[in-house]
Amino acid sequence: MGNRIDVNIAGYALTVRTDRSEEHMARLAETLNGRVREIQKQGGTANYLNVIMLAAMELADEVLTFDERFREIREQVEALRREREDLKSRLDRKSRDLLATLDEALK
Repeated sequence: MGNRIDVNIAGYALTVRTDRSEEHMARLAETLNGRVREIQKQGGTANYLNVIMLAAMELADEVLTFDERFREIREQVEALRREREDLKSRLDRKSRDLLATLDEALK
C-alpha cells in the first residue's frame, strides 16, 4: 500500500496506509464524522465508541443496500440485453422471410 494519510474520525487521529488520494480519504472521514454528528444530535447513547460504531453500521447498511440495488439493476440490464438480442434475431429472421417472399413474388 502506498501513502500514509492522517485523518480525524470523531476527534481521534488516525493514520491510514492507502492508495487512495488524500482528498478521497478526507471525504470518507467527513462522511463518517457527519454521520457521527447526526447520531449525537439524536441522543440515546453517551458512549462515544457506540456512536462511532452506530455511524459505521449505518454507512455499511447503505453500502449493502446500494450493492443489492446495483446487483438487481445489473440483472435487469442483462435481461434487457438478452431480450434485445432475441428481438434482433427475430427481426433478422422476419426480414429474411420477407425478402424471400418478395423475391418469390417477383419471379
